[in-house]
Amino acid sequence: MHMTELRQVVWARRRRFLAVAGCTVLLALAISLILPKIYVATVAVVVDTKGTDPVTGAVSPGELLPSNLATQLDIIASTRVALKVVDHLHLDRNPAMIEKFQSDTDGQGSIRDWVAGKLLNKLQVEPGHESSVISIEFSAVDADFAAAIANEFADAYIQTNLELAMDPAKLQASWFGGQLQQLRKNLQTAQERLSQYQQTKSMVGTEDRLDVENGKLVEMTSQLVLAQSQMYDAQTRQRQMSQALKKDEIGQLPDILGNSLLQSMKGDLARAEAKLAQIAQRYDRNYPERQNAAAEVQSLQSKLAAELDTARGSINQAAQIATQRAAEIQQQVDRQKKHILDLKQQRDNADVLQREVEIAQKSYDATSQRASDVRLQSQLNQSTVAVLSPATAPIDPARPKLVLNLILGAFFGFLLATALCCVAELKDTRLRDTRSVTDVAGMQILAEIPRPSSKRVVRRRSRQAALAAPTMGGT
Repeated sequence: MHMTELRQVVWARRRRFLAVAGCTVLLALAISLILPKIYVATVAVVVDTKGTDPVTGAVSPGELLPSNLATQLDIIASTRVALKVVDHLHLDRNPAMIEKFQSDTDGQGSIRDWVAGKLLNKLQVEPGHESSVISIEFSAVDADFAAAIANEFADAYIQTNLELAMDPAKLQASWFGGQLQQLRKNLQTAQERLSQYQQTKSMVGTEDRLDVENGKLVEMTSQLVLAQSQMYDAQTRQRQMSQALKKDEIGQLPDILGNSLLQSMKGDLARAEAKLAQIAQRYDRNYPERQNAAAEVQSLQSKLAAELDTARGSINQAAQIATQRAAEIQQQVDRQKKHILDLKQQRDNADVLQREVEIAQKSYDATSQRASDVRLQSQLNQSTVAVLSPATAPIDPARPKLVLNLILGAFFGFLLATALCCVAELKDTRLRDTRSVTDVAGMQILAEIPRPSSKRVVRRRSRQAALAAPTMGGT
């Protein structure tokens, strides 16, 4: 249906249209006057979004998230807050409430929960636009009651917010108390183990002792190197002597050549042998002078042999002494190394025990600090929510809104009257213009008779035609 047709339909049934629309407006007016007046009281609370811990001063970024504000809205509209309102105002003992509860539920269930549910049904919580302000609205037929309930919801919300912050802190404080006792025992046990180990090992100035013992080891090592050098030298001289004895060249040894006594005795022996040779050329062997010269040579040979044996024994003894000294110094070095390793092992064990003490101390200190913070939080009666503007008893009712209801009644009356006209048109279809003929009958328009004029126009035209008739006849 086109707009032109719709206007024609409404105009054709304008009396019905006006009657329906007027009745709808009157109905909206009557309902607005009959409905009880509802007053809405609003209290504004502000939530601290700085996110600063009042005990530690640490910033909590999570407090700035929009989800935190949504959480606060859920807390306000929770049954826990509503029950606090019921208990504080003793609404569950109100005779009117008890009678209403008995009427609605036949006494089934808890009146506290029932009253709390009724309060929540009339409660509306709205967040501020890009702010941390929350509006708490409560509607009731009594303005004073609405303001009292709204303010009570704000107070109950602040108290609940405190409880939600303090109750976990109290539980944590209790838990930390038990942990502190155990950590204190662990620290005392670690300290006792360290002290007992130090007393057992006589560990006093371990680092200084290690320095001293390392110095001794360096000195012993130097002595060992010197002793081993002397040993190798003595063993070399001993091997040379053994080889010289095998080749009967003992006189060519450096030790023999360097021995002034042996060289002197060799010189004496050579002179004695030369003297004996001269005497042997002149005298017989039985000649006393020759015998004396022979005896002198034999004595010098015996002394030289004895001195060579002494020199050989001295070389062997020097080699043995050098080897024994090197071995003794090596043993001393080994014992010193073992002693230093034992000291290091003791120090390492002591370090392990010391680290256990330090770890236990750090754990105890950290837990003690955290327990102190939690204890303060459990005793901190400071909320992050404050009442920005308390609710006051409203003067004008929020509902019903007479002007708005009349506007809505007129609008819906217009729609209803239009719909009824369209329904009537469907039941009694008339051809009101050429388009209707074409659309409904499917026929093509060949000619169109003009709409007749009103009766006044027809009479005026007839009078004009009668006056003009004689004039036309005479002509």
